[in-house]
Amino acid sequence: MTQPARPSLVVTPHKGIRHAFSQLSLIAGNTDYNNKYEVAELKEQLEEFGELLEEHAHLENEFILKALEAKVPGSSDHDEQDHLDLEAQQTELLAKLEELLDPTISPAEANQKGYGFYQDLSKLHTAHLEHMLEEEQVTQALTWQHFTDEEIMGLHVQIIQHIPPAKMLAWMKYILPALNHGERVGLLKGMQAGAPAAFFEQVMSIAEMVLPSLAFKKLENNLMVGAFQY
Repeated sequence: MTQPARPSLVVTPHKGIRHAFSQLSLIAGNTDYNNKYEVAELKEQLEEFGELLEEHAHLENEFILKALEAKVPGSSDHDEQDHLDLEAQQTELLAKLEELLDPTISPAEANQKGYGFYQDLSKLHTAHLEHMLEEEQVTQALTWQHFTDEEIMGLHVQIIQHIPPAKMLAWMKYILPALNHGERVGLLKGMQAGAPAAFFEQVMSIAEMVLPSLAFKKLENNLMVGAFQY
């Protein structure tokens, strides 16, 4: 992906979504669908990630697409319909995992339904990839065409203000490993400057957990954050 020269409202969360789907697909492929504990864990992860996807779509609808629609009538229709379709697919996936938790299901049926879930997860992953690419290539281009950088950053601030702290921390698990070093520094410097110290400490704890040790040390050095500041 070529990094945009102008501010982007979608690149950072989209990188996180791509990473999260890859992780989830790996876990789904490793899951023993006759093991209720493993299925329950998979369902819990899909529910957490699903909540982030729903929030992401809601914030796009409320801030990016609504603002764009005011300037270019009809421009939001495709993305908003995509959001509805993707949420419906996600709901169907969760229902299939619920079926696998039925204690009366036979081992053969569990294996069959489990593989069906795995395939359907791939379909949802593919649909999201196509949707995000369309947003990056079409919706983002329209945003750049009709909004100044200052207006785009104003929308960014509004979006960030509407993400609850717990959700932001959940996003960090997926976003931080998906960014390159420069992007991580830029993201976390903004948080370091504007967020409460206790919250930023939680973010750094997540960074240490999800990043390779050398990448974390490099990030820590660039942020000039040492153990004495924790």
